[in-house]
Amino acid sequence: MNAVLRYVVVGLVLAGTSLGAQQPAQQNAAPKLVAQKRTIPTTIPEPPMPSISPEQQLALDELSSRFAAPVELHQGWFRDRQLQYYDFGVIAQPVTAGRVIWPIHGFDAAGHPVAIRGQRPVFSTIPGLPGYSGVWRLTYLVTADHVQPNVIRDAASAEAQVRSRRAAFHETNLTFNLPIVARGSSLAGDTASGMLGWYEGRDVQFFDFGPASLGPVSLLVIARGLDAQGAPNIVHEQANIADTVPAGPPFPDIWNIQVVEVDSSYVANTLKSVAAVRSSGFLVGSPSSVRNCPVVAVDGSRLQRAASPVREFADLRSPFPPVPTRPQ
Repeated sequence: MNAVLRYVVVGLVLAGTSLGAQQPAQQNAAPKLVAQKRTIPTTIPEPPMPSISPEQQLALDELSSRFAAPVELHQGWFRDRQLQYYDFGVIAQPVTAGRVIWPIHGFDAAGHPVAIRGQRPVFSTIPGLPGYSGVWRLTYLVTADHVQPNVIRDAASAEAQVRSRRAAFHETNLTFNLPIVARGSSLAGDTASGMLGWYEGRDVQFFDFGPASLGPVSLLVIARGLDAQGAPNIVHEQANIADTVPAGPPFPDIWNIQVVEVDSSYVANTLKSVAAVRSSGFLVGSPSSVRNCPVVAVDGSRLQRAASPVREFADLRSPFPPVPTRPQ
């Protein structure tokens, strides 16, 4: 914030010892204003760090930079066509959308959010804790125009702002795939850098895959019997088989994993479609787990995945005036 100049009248001094003709010019002299510069402090104190449980701390430790790694691209099949997708791991069932809160100034005349420049989103959970899927339902927190970026860093602070009538929640039905990863992680085959968000006042990194649906779709995994631990003996040379690919947002990024049991004579990648699996006579098991696997390419062509508002409008300088932003 620039320092503000405040001009104060510190005194009016009329020169001269008489009102006679000896000094007529002094009688009409304008009073002299002396400017005094007052500097307003610009340092904004850090908000207090919320206390967290040992379970939350352990989950945060798993997201530290020492676990950073490229998120690898995986090959798949869709009706004899090649897929490429990222795998962000197993998610708990039932699959639910977490809540991500994004503080903003308001909305412009076109209905677009007017961002608090530099403000990060605030996540309600992280990997390893209940309710995490990587898919989030977006909630806007409409604040006063003078609010500084990243003063709000946790959900409790956002709710406190609403209770005190200094802000208002604007709920949406929009869901987005924003998987959280260890800080410093990257996407293989993609130069896009991760974005930063907040969880309980702590930094977290995420990637933005845009609008996504919550309902799981099938992804078939080929296996030969069971390994020594009783788990399916996956044919690792075989690419997994999908029967759904993104045609447009919201994208089906949540997958039910179903194991297909093949015999010892099976040659990897003979099966390349769900229809071929069904006609093969091999047994298809019930869904065994759910994973977050956004598809990013089909036959080598990158899919055009729209960004979430958090990324699309983060640097917006709207040509429209915002609607009133203070809660009424």
